Amino acid sequence: MKYLLYRPPGNVETDAMKHELVAVEFGRNLHEATAALIRAVIEDLSSISEYKGYKITAQVLGTPISRRKVNHYDYNMLGIIYPTYAKQNILIDYGVVEKEE
Repeated sequence: MKYLLYRPPGNVETDAMKHELVAVEFGRNLHEATAALIRAVIEDLSSISEYKGYKITAQVLGTPISRRKVNHYDYNMLGIIYPTYAKQNILIDYGVVEKEE
């Protein structure tokens, strides 16, 4: 399977059609592609100057987005930025589209 990773410019539910392709990863299933998708989100967020020097991680949220308002994506991911001095973390939505190779 091929997994296309997208970052909407704002909210994943309202800005899905304005998304930017961030990475293309491959695997037999989502589980096999998870590590590569997480690395892609971390690399994407690390390239944004306002997040330089912050700890960044990501996770695949196994719930398909079709249960949410938008069904443009098959799965969603969450980029998590841990600012050094802040009251809360920064959360960035990503969408994943699963396609046959």
